[in-house]
Order: sequence, then C-alpha cells, then structure tokens
Amino acid sequence: MNPTIYAMLSFALVVGVTSIVGAILLFLWWSPVQQERIHAPKTVASGGTILRWEERSRSGWQRHFERLGRIFVPRDRVKLTRLQERLSWAGYHDPRAVRYFLGAKVGCLILFGCAYFLLGVVMQRVLAHVLPVSIFLAVLGCFIPDFWLRMRIQARQREVLHALPNVLDLLMVCIEAGLGFDAAVARVAERHEVRGSPLHQEMLRMHLEVRAGRPREEALRGLGERTGVEEVKALMGAFIQAERLGTSLGKTLRIHAESARIQRRLRAEERAHLAPLKMLFPTVVFLFPVFFLVTFAPAMLKLLGALKAVQQ
Repeated sequence: MNPTIYAMLSFALVVGVTSIVGAILLFLWWSPVQQERIHAPKTVASGGTILRWEERSRSGWQRHFERLGRIFVPRDRVKLTRLQERLSWAGYHDPRAVRYFLGAKVGCLILFGCAYFLLGVVMQRVLAHVLPVSIFLAVLGCFIPDFWLRMRIQARQREVLHALPNVLDLLMVCIEAGLGFDAAVARVAERHEVRGSPLHQEMLRMHLEVRAGRPREEALRGLGERTGVEEVKALMGAFIQAERLGTSLGKTLRIHAESARIQRRLRAEERAHLAPLKMLFPTVVFLFPVFFLVTFAPAMLKLLGALKAVQQ
C-alpha cells in the first residue's frame, strides 16, 4: 500500500479519536453544554415509578449484552452482592445491571482482542507479535468497564456531597415550618429543578419505599448504602437515633447542615491549594520544551552556520 495512504489513514484515525474524546469531555465537564442544561428534566411517566423496571431491554445491544453477561454472572453470593453494591453506587439499581456490566466486559475483551488482527487484515499485511499484542489489548479491554464504573461512582458521590448541604437546609426549613419528616422529604425530593440530582433521586426512592410499606429505618439505611458516601450514612444514622429517642429533628438537621457546609468549604479550599501542583506537570511537559526551543534555537542555528563556514 502507498505510504501516502498510510499517512492519510493515520491522520484520519488521530483526528477521529481526538474529536470523539474531545466531545465526550465537553459534554461531561463543560457546564454550559451539560446534558441537564440542554435537555428537559426527566420525569416519571404517568402511572410509572422509579421502583419498577421494564421487563425487556429497550435496545438490541442491551439484549445482546444481557445474554452474554448471563453466562458469566458469579455464583458466589458475596461477589455478586459486591458488584450489585458498586453498580448501585453508580446509580444503576436495575437487577439486570449486573448482566449488562458483565456482558460489556466480555464484549470489550473480544473487541479489543480482535482489533490488532483486524488492523492487519485491513492493511493486508501480517503484523508482528499478533498474539502478545492481542492478549494485552484483550486484558486492557476487560478492565475498561471497571475503570469507567469507578469514574462514574466517584462523579456521582461528588454530586451527592455537593448537594448535601442544600438538601439539609431545605429539610430543616420544611421541618421547622411544621411539616413531618416524610412530607419534608417528599417536598424536597419532588422539586422539578433538582430532580436530576442523584441525592434527590435517592431521597425520592426512599420516600416511595416508605409509602410502599417498607419500615422507615430500613429505608433510611438503604439510602445511605445506595449512595456509598460516609457522610450520608452518618446522617441516616443520626436520623434513626433521633427517631428512636424522640429528639428534635430540626436541631439534628441544623447541626448536620452546618457541618456539611464547613466540609464543603474545606473540600473547595483543598482543591484550590492542589490546583498549582496539578498545573506543574502540564507546564513542565508542554511549556518548558517550547521555552528551550525559543531560547536556544537561534544560538544553535548561528553555531551551525559558523561551523559550516569554518569547514568551507
């Protein structure tokens, strides 16, 4: 194949990967174009509830992943419970989420494992070290869903921690205004402008579970377990103790709301102090070579010119 075609294909591949990664980062991290700002808030369909799931998968790839993942569901109850807990921390409470996740892992393993061989077929040549490279890519593809799940959990827990002080303030205002705990939770969780928040979704789930007949103590503990955030677990424990002892929920909420605001301010200050350290690596990697080039290039060119003149 012509080297020019190789260069064009390489350029197209780099441009395509860079565009896809840039678009993903844009939608994830740039606030003006985040999905919750360009889409209307999701509402529950009439007659539906977040405690129910559809019997069949919506799309074809989900059905294929479910069939593939059903084969690899762990038989060990401890491993299965641990995986379900991690998926619930990421916001996936559907019982089929385990099969989807395992199917995605196997699919990525097969796709990445065959990618190097398929590249050789497209280029019409035998590539070197096909077996070790394919094994390495297969292992890498198997761990990509785990990495994605970890990033999803961390992002969701950050959103929960960020929304916690405001939620506690609203609960405190509602309870001090005379509402009961269940009515205050329903009032805060069913606000349309914040319905997409993970913490508000979990509160709405807890409220619906209590209305469905689940004991309030179990529902509160379930909310803390589903978020995976220690501050929320401690708060749910304080609610349970206040209900058992008959103490005022308003005072408990006021204390925890003040503590949550202080913790949020401390986290913001910590990130602000770490920003210069994080900027050090890209500065060294990207700016210092340019500075050295601009500084020493004229001198090196003059030196090379002088050497050529001496040789002549």
